[in-house]
Amino acid sequence: MSSRDYLTIGEVVQRLQPAYPDLSISKVRFLEEEGLVTPERTAGGYRKFTPNDVVRIEMALRLQRDHFLPLAVIREKLSELDRGRMPAELQKTPVGGTEPLPFGAVDDGPLALEDAPSALGVPVSFIRELAEFGIVKIEKGNSGEQIDRSDISTVHSAWDLRKFGVDPRHLRMYAASADREAALFQQILMPAFRHRTPETRQKLNETLNELCSLTDALKSRLLRRALDSAFEDLT
Repeated sequence: MSSRDYLTIGEVVQRLQPAYPDLSISKVRFLEEEGLVTPERTAGGYRKFTPNDVVRIEMALRLQRDHFLPLAVIREKLSELDRGRMPAELQKTPVGGTEPLPFGAVDDGPLALEDAPSALGVPVSFIRELAEFGIVKIEKGNSGEQIDRSDISTVHSAWDLRKFGVDPRHLRMYAASADREAALFQQILMPAFRHRTPETRQKLNETLNELCSLTDALKSRLLRRALDSAFEDLT
């Protein structure tokens, strides 16, 4: 992205055209007119597309191309994403297509805890209970208590699990397992990535993404096997 922290509209088209050959500047402008993306403007009135804007455009294009969704539905899907829920149509591939978000990436800053009921549809008391068991982290910010945006999808998942009788106290094992797994990866990777250069950070992000993908698949298979055994008489 050169020395700037944004892309021009022409650069957005150039970046996404390999995957979307029919994309044009007028198409990006149309998506903006429809409210699917809202880039900032320079003092001279030129559009400034942030990395999140580019990801948002790519998701809209993918929903239209792969799922043939009309713009009204795509708008709803993106609004769902804004509330911290990943639409089912986008869950099979990384956000942004072939380029996964780097570890530690955060969208739009933290969410004030007092805004959680209106923004997420989840009571503050539930988020406090999740924090008590180490599932999310509540921090002190300039305007009060807040949670990281990266924890929003966790809050939603935990809230949805309640309908199956799974409460925050039952989720402690997942937090403990994640801590053990992170410690293992740290032990394995730290010697190779001790030097903090842009190149090693990028390589570390790629390695962690690959490790997570592999271990997610492994854990899914092991859980499926254990469930098949536990419910052998019913399946």
